[in-house]
Amino acid sequence: MTFREHYLDSTTHFRTQDCAACATRNLCTRSPRQARFFKLLPRDQHEALQKARAIHATEAGQQRYAQRAGIEGTISQSIRAFGARRARYRGLPKTHLQQVITAVAINVRRIVAWFDNVPKATTRTSHFAALAA
Repeated sequence: MTFREHYLDSTTHFRTQDCAACATRNLCTRSPRQARFFKLLPRDQHEALQKARAIHATEAGQQRYAQRAGIEGTISQSIRAFGARRARYRGLPKTHLQQVITAVAINVRRIVAWFDNVPKATTRTSHFAALAA
């Protein structure tokens, strides 16, 4: 069984007659004609997802995720500000050198920003949240 066949087998459809008569249909689907459907993960994947969510809900999980968020910020900065998405050179030694120089450049930029008292960027506020505020 291919991944596509397995994924399509885990789709659950509701009957069109049941959805057409429902008073809260607009909360489930935006389609004017089709009934609601959704995809279910296989049991082992669903249980693994639930376990991961439970771990992330703990204090230790939150601390671990905070470390990851900092690392992802650094990776994002290297890509956006220093063009680290693609290597300029061929070969492992030159590519490694580019990565080391990029890391040094990030550190220099952060040190200069620290000396200039540049505040750290805040999390972006969505347009919807800005309207609510």
